[in-house]
Amino acid sequence: MMAADLAAVIWLYTFGAWLDHDSKLTATATLGGHHYIVLTAAATAFLILATVAILTDGFTRTTRPLTIAKTAACILSLTGLAALLLAALIGRLLFGPLRP
Repeated sequence: MMAADLAAVIWLYTFGAWLDHDSKLTATATLGGHHYIVLTAAATAFLILATVAILTDGFTRTTRPLTIAKTAACILSLTGLAALLLAALIGRLLFGPLRP
């Protein structure tokens, strides 16, 4: 989830504005043209998961509040992951196979 969050942050920072304004099809990858919301959600989830990973020694020792924080961050990560998957599908539709 952390890797998907980081990929979504980088991808949305780079191409978010273009996806918002290019067409309605590409705007679906940014929740209807709101790439800043998806970018913020993915960055927040990444930071929470990174903090919880440090506090729990790599998710091996945990407490109830840290488990709740980890679960909430994973749920929040789904927005970034969904946006990343939608962008991959849209890229496939727009550009077709990327073979030489």
